[in-house]
Amino acid sequence: MADTGEEYVLTRKTVAFHNDERSAWVIVDGQVYDVTLFMEQHPGGAEVLKERLGQDVSDLMRGIVDGAEGGHGHSAYAYKLLSKYHVGSLAGVDQYGNEILDGNIDPVTGEQIMDWGKPILPQVGRLGDKYCTWIHSFPTADHTVKMFQNDTLESLTKCPWYIPLLFWIPIIVGCLSYYFTTQSLNPPLFFGLALGGHIFWLLFEYSLHRFIFHMKTTGFVMNIIHFLIHGHHHITPMDADRAVFPPVPALIVGGPIWALLHNALGVRIAYPILLGFVTGYLVYDMTHFYIHFGDCDNSFLKVTLPHMWRLVCGLQGVGADKN
Repeated sequence: MADTGEEYVLTRKTVAFHNDERSAWVIVDGQVYDVTLFMEQHPGGAEVLKERLGQDVSDLMRGIVDGAEGGHGHSAYAYKLLSKYHVGSLAGVDQYGNEILDGNIDPVTGEQIMDWGKPILPQVGRLGDKYCTWIHSFPTADHTVKMFQNDTLESLTKCPWYIPLLFWIPIIVGCLSYYFTTQSLNPPLFFGLALGGHIFWLLFEYSLHRFIFHMKTTGFVMNIIHFLIHGHHHITPMDADRAVFPPVPALIVGGPIWALLHNALGVRIAYPILLGFVTGYLVYDMTHFYIHFGDCDNSFLKVTLPHMWRLVCGLQGVGADKN
């Protein structure tokens, strides 16, 4: 397994789950590639790839079919093109030469790293400096984990996709109503500040994702904090109830920003900025959810949205976050 958190170490079991057009992965020479965006561009047609998604296609790339040569051998250019879609490495073998079938297996001791039947947070804290390696090894494909023993606390970690909309849109409407009844409207100023607030959100999310969500932690408390705010998404990327940011932690993060801008700039300047900021957050969260769970029929959006998402992740220096 990798010694750093710079790329994912994937099991064949995990790769096998990515076997349709929405999430199309293949294995070539021990490396894993996400060819979702390449499907329609494949010179041999998308249908050829559909039959092999989630599988090892190393022999096919070399022109070997059913153990015999005679197929189409791919050129060096094809391999170079494939490298653009690299996700991570295939999990290796343990000290006995057996393939590691689960990222939750310690490659040295052969023991289970995490007991999925127990609350996960205390166990995460005790991982110490092994945490970053474990979190990037796709240790579960069950799509959910139990964080707290207490059911009430556990429920606070879950949030259906529409809850941020139901929570924040009334607040936005209320703030706009207050603004328009107490301030004289200057459209160029209002929309200019709102645009500035949206740019502020982009810079804020960039910093948050790059420097906080992907920081390397080793201590008991910091491992738990990282797992709560982002680490769980690495091991359960298809948990629909944990794909958006719940209102309670969003208030904890956003409350100080609101207070600072409100007190420093006043209603006339601060509220348009906050409107752009919160709108940017909602667009981000809904886009994130849609990329994971949406079924897009529009060919333009089908290609553009994942490209844009990967561009943002690449700019943030988090190329390993293919979730």
